[in-house]
Amino acid sequence: MTRMQKKRVNLRKTKFKPQVQEIRTFSLLSALKSSIRFIRLFKRAFILWSLANFILLYSFRFIPNGWTNSLSILWLVTYYVFWCVFIRYIQQHQPYFSLIRIFNGLIPTSKIMFINISIFVFLKILPYIPFFMGFREKYLEYFESYMKIIENPNSLVSTTLFYVFMLLISPYTISRPLLAYISAIIGKTRSIMDAYKRTQGNYWEFVLFGFMMSSLCILFYYIDTIYKIDTVIYLMSVLPIYFNVVFLNIYKVFYKRKAKIKQ
Repeated sequence: MTRMQKKRVNLRKTKFKPQVQEIRTFSLLSALKSSIRFIRLFKRAFILWSLANFILLYSFRFIPNGWTNSLSILWLVTYYVFWCVFIRYIQQHQPYFSLIRIFNGLIPTSKIMFINISIFVFLKILPYIPFFMGFREKYLEYFESYMKIIENPNSLVSTTLFYVFMLLISPYTISRPLLAYISAIIGKTRSIMDAYKRTQGNYWEFVLFGFMMSSLCILFYYIDTIYKIDTVIYLMSVLPIYFNVVFLNIYKVFYKRKAKIKQ
């Protein structure tokens, strides 16, 4: 038997085991602690980024009629670029301003917007579906009471139900797609499906993180509304910077950098 034939026989006998994807989990408490340590080490950078965020948020007040003004689009683009540069700076990926990476980040960002808008539209259409299924007489009474709740923007029931629903689906509509956005900004894969695969088994951790962020923002909003004090803009200048640092620490768990081999 020739050497080539022996090699072929050995290859036939060799069974290639399918690669099992490593399941990684993150601890929210550890991410919060490491983010606090990061801020302590880089106080000046944290203050400067918070100040820049405050200037951008405060400048929006000077746009007449807010979002209805076409100038708001220019502001939104500026604010998007701000976060792109922030992510690359915190991750130490130079150059911090990269047009290619900024455009790459638009793909997962547009998907996030499309997913959430689609869900919102579906929730609006959902109450009308039973009418097309022949349940008009039995369903009409329920539909009228449902619409009274939905049409009232100050309804605590509708607001709470919508918040809980969006919170429970946030790992699929916001958290994991945001990981794909960060990956695209840094220069890696921009696939949302890849982010889903990497973060399997972390559903409740993402829900808890979303609850913590949103509950703090809602709490301070209601404090401002009740006591009529204008502090939300100051808190919203600092909290997003901190929570993005936390999220970047979560990102590092699932998108670990490959160690460079010294030649």
